[in-house]
Amino acid sequence: MNQDREWILEEYRSCRKSLELGCYVAGGGAFGMFLRWLQLQLGFNELGLADPSLLHWFVALYVVLAAGVYAFLVRRFEKGLLYLPEEFPRAFSNEGKWYRIARIASGLLVCAGAALLFLQTDLDPHVTDYRVLAALALVSGLAFPLWLGSANRDPAPSAGLLCVLSFIPMFFLAAWIIICYKLNTINSVIWDFLPELVAAAASMFAFFRLGGYVFGRPQWKRCLFSCMLAAMLCILVLADERYLGLQVIFFGIAAELLLCCWIMVKNFELGEAPPKKKKNTGGFEELM
Repeated sequence: MNQDREWILEEYRSCRKSLELGCYVAGGGAFGMFLRWLQLQLGFNELGLADPSLLHWFVALYVVLAAGVYAFLVRRFEKGLLYLPEEFPRAFSNEGKWYRIARIASGLLVCAGAALLFLQTDLDPHVTDYRVLAALALVSGLAFPLWLGSANRDPAPSAGLLCVLSFIPMFFLAAWIIICYKLNTINSVIWDFLPELVAAAASMFAFFRLGGYVFGRPQWKRCLFSCMLAAMLCILVLADERYLGLQVIFFGIAAELLLCCWIMVKNFELGEAPPKKKKNTGGFEELM
């Protein structure tokens, strides 16, 4: 009975930490979305050109401030002698019905956004670019729950399959950055598309950090920080006007990264982190 009680208390504490962190990220994203909305309402004239306004600086400074808060939270976990195991199954274990529903729902959100984007861009002059983006988003939305669910499988899937599944979201977001830049090459109003570019780049970097757990270069502090910041930025950019499909995709990515944050914090272990194993990765560790 005592062991069962201690296990329940530990589960409660870990879920409370996960909920607290999720509130910081979601709340930070919501406030950032409000600031971005104010910027769009008051920082641009009737021609759509950016006026000199402190709101442009407020949005940028807010992102920097949020990054500092998230770095502090990660540091606080480390000072509390908490760490995330380096093994992918232990770090991302998410067994249970509710976790299965959450990972499938977040992936389906991205897929739904891809379908909407495909339907909405029939008459757009850049229809080919948007359909490429929609196709990649659909594959990414399908890959995410498979990747996250593989942490629960015994025996685990092959390392090659895990690497491919973790690479797909990175490739999709890299394509989004390229397409976004291409569509705005003649747009002189940088604030029109800069937040979208930054959110997509931060999300790509977050999935890059998550992929470190299957590529053999885990860095839990950088991984958690990247996921928190990227999720916040994906919520922030929902204040912009764009195709509904793209909005749903951003929301789905935010849900995926928030779920990863929750799982990582839930799977924290108490004590000193074990020494890192040296691996010959041909220089890949310099990127991680």
